[in-house]
Amino acid sequence: MNVVLTNFNPSSDSGPNSFSKGLFNSLLEDSKIRLVDSFEKADIEFSLIESLFPKTIPRITRLDGIYFNTSQDYNLLNTNIKKTYLESDSVVFQSEFNKDLITSWFGEHESSYVISNGANTHLIDKIEPADMKETFGDKEIWVCASSWRPHKRLRENIRYFIEKASDRSVLLVAGKGATKEDFLGYESLINNRIFYLGHLPWKSLISIYKTSSTFVHLAFLDHCPNVVVDAAACDCTIVCSSSGGTKEISSLEKVVIDDLDWDFSPLDLYSPPPLDFENYLKILCDKSYNLNNAAEMYFSAMEKLIEKS
Repeated sequence: MNVVLTNFNPSSDSGPNSFSKGLFNSLLEDSKIRLVDSFEKADIEFSLIESLFPKTIPRITRLDGIYFNTSQDYNLLNTNIKKTYLESDSVVFQSEFNKDLITSWFGEHESSYVISNGANTHLIDKIEPADMKETFGDKEIWVCASSWRPHKRLRENIRYFIEKASDRSVLLVAGKGATKEDFLGYESLINNRIFYLGHLPWKSLISIYKTSSTFVHLAFLDHCPNVVVDAAACDCTIVCSSSGGTKEISSLEKVVIDDLDWDFSPLDLYSPPPLDFENYLKILCDKSYNLNNAAEMYFSAMEKLIEKS
């Protein structure tokens, strides 16, 4: 199968690009596909979120989120995503939440799949846990990681840690974009119980996850964050909010904090409501997030599209 990729940047470490890079590496390793550089050589176009090209061959589109933030011109920003969605022969959603959101805005699609993001367990298994003994002794490690923006709720992550973790715990915060306001009121705990690490390479994150007990991700209306998928694959207990698709990610143990029951209408995404940490549900389940499994499902969807065409 010859595949041409559109709107894909292999040098980007954004969620959609990172996942797609791992997805296609898996398919290439199994010799299931060949990547080509033109539509003339391709059997199928794989579009990441949106395509900027006229549709000339069968197209499958992997969607991320859509725009609904009232502080942005969401209709304009959604224009080409919706056009690509309607023109695509098949579409893939990351979560049931992702599907419900997009179909409520763009309408049902006649050929759609829900395929959760998968963790590259083959690589993860080869990475050693970080050695935290010299720095933290026998303290319990909690961690959170994101490209920090207001709806990722870093302050709520910190508040949850302060209220729920033992005094023998530390919180490691990884990722770009944290501000002084995120740590407002917790300054005395920085370099004592809360440590900001900045942006880290993927392997460094994995090594930290593998020595951590708990991964906190209380983001508002997230879709299927890869950091949570990876942390779950490293056997972290996941703490997340009930809004969005994060709660759908499988993990051995998960604490889901009740959040806004959203009707998919536009809202101010960067002003998420506060959370009541006493209103939660604890879930135990089997792990199910191998990237190879997701790759098989993507390949099957592309095969069906080519056969249909």
